[in-house]
Amino acid sequence: MAIPSLPPAIEQQYKRLQQLSSQIRVLQTQLSQLEFQLRDTENALKELDNLGEGATIYKNVGRIFFQTEVPVIKEELSDKKETLDLRVKTLKKQEERARNKFEELRERLNRQLAMHQEEGRIAG
Repeated sequence: MAIPSLPPAIEQQYKRLQQLSSQIRVLQTQLSQLEFQLRDTENALKELDNLGEGATIYKNVGRIFFQTEVPVIKEELSDKKETLDLRVKTLKKQEERARNKFEELRERLNRQLAMHQEEGRIAG
């Protein structure tokens, strides 16, 4: 909630700070979901390593299960893991940039608010 006596520029910066905060929360949620998928994929790959090459395994597509071969699934999961790794790294960079912007803006806003309060004391 903005304080009515603040200049519009400070109010705009405050709104931007709120937007950055929301953006960081969204990035954290996405990152958490991707990291879960990555761990799940890595665990599946480990389980496949414990199976012999001739083991019977099934892959689900929607509500249907298809018999497939271990090497085929290993390749698919390895590709998925590679993609997830890249997406996790990308989101981490985005989150770091958003956090840095948030901190810079917060510091700038705090300085401007302090100056505004000081001006109010001098004028009052």
